Amino acid sequence: MHNHPRYSRQILLQEIGKEGQVILQNKKVAIVGIGALGTVAAELLARAGVGNLLLIDRDVVEQSNLQRQTLFDEKDIGKNKATAAEKRIKEINSEINVESLTVHLSPKNIETLQNADLILDCTDNLQTRFLINDYCRKEKKPWIYAAAIKTSGYVMPVLPYGPCLQCFLYESNQETCDTVGVLNTITVSIASLQATVALKMLLGKETGLILYHYDIWNQNFKKLNIKKKENCPTCSGIFSHLEKKETSKYIRFCSTGKYQVLGPKVDLQEIKKRWEKIGAVAEDTTSLQFQNITLFDDGRALINAQSAEEAEAIYSKMVGN
Repeated sequence: MHNHPRYSRQILLQEIGKEGQVILQNKKVAIVGIGALGTVAAELLARAGVGNLLLIDRDVVEQSNLQRQTLFDEKDIGKNKATAAEKRIKEINSEINVESLTVHLSPKNIETLQNADLILDCTDNLQTRFLINDYCRKEKKPWIYAAAIKTSGYVMPVLPYGPCLQCFLYESNQETCDTVGVLNTITVSIASLQATVALKMLLGKETGLILYHYDIWNQNFKKLNIKKKENCPTCSGIFSHLEKKETSKYIRFCSTGKYQVLGPKVDLQEIKKRWEKIGAVAEDTTSLQFQNITLFDDGRALINAQSAEEAEAIYSKMVGN
C-alpha cells in the first residue's frame, strides 16, 4: 500500500501523504444521485482511493444524460444509473469496495446511509436534499450539498454543529435541467469542488462552513458565509422531512415526460412472464424494462408518459393496481 504506484502522485502531495492515503482507504462515502454531479464525484473519489463507496440512484440512463454524466456511454442507455456506475467504477479501480442501490431515497430506507462517514448530495430535487439534511443533523453526520444549473453551481459542506441547508434554502419551485439547460463544464467543475471538499473532510482538514458559488461562463467565483437561521426547524431538532410520508404516488422527474410511480413490492419474474407474451423484455439484477416502463423489485416504476394520468393508466395496465 505504501509504495502503491496507483496513488503515487497523490501521496507526493503534502496535503495527503502516506498517512492521508491510508485514512482515505478506510473511509466510506455515500453518494446520493448518480447523475451529472454524482458520476464525476464518484469517479474522482474512486480514483483517489476512497476505500468504500455506496452509490444510490432511482433513475435509468437516457441519451440526454450523456452530455454530462461521465460514467455512462451509449451502451448504458436504459440501464439503472447506480448499477451501470458501479460496474464502470469497478473497471476503473478494482481494489475498492463499491455497492449500489437502485432506490428512491425516502424516510423508509434512509438508514442505508448509517455506515457512511460522509454523504454527498448530488440529487436534483429539494425533497431529497431536505431529507438528507434532517437525517444528517439527527445522526450528527457530515454531508456536502452541491447543485448546478445553467452555467453556475453551489457547494457547501454541512457539519453537525454549524448552519444547515434549511438555514439558507427554502422550499420553492426550482428550475430543473430540462427547462433551462445546463453546461457540462459547470457540472464537472462543481462535482470536482465537491469531491475536493470531501477529501478534506475525510482527512479532517475542512472546517469552514462556506457556501461556494461558481459561474463558469463568466468565471466568477464567490465564497459566502452562511449564518445559522433563528428558528430553523432542523437546527431546533424538528426533523419533519424524516417523518414525511410520500405525499404523492406519482412523482414527476427532472427529465421531461417521466413519472415515478410508487407501488407495492412485486414478483418480477411473474410479471416478466406476463410481459413476454406481448414482446421482448430486458432485465438486469433489480429491474425489468419493457416498452415505456421500467419496473423495480421494490415496486417502483418509471414510466414515460405525458401526464400523471397517463402514467397511472400505463401502470394499472402493465403492473396492476
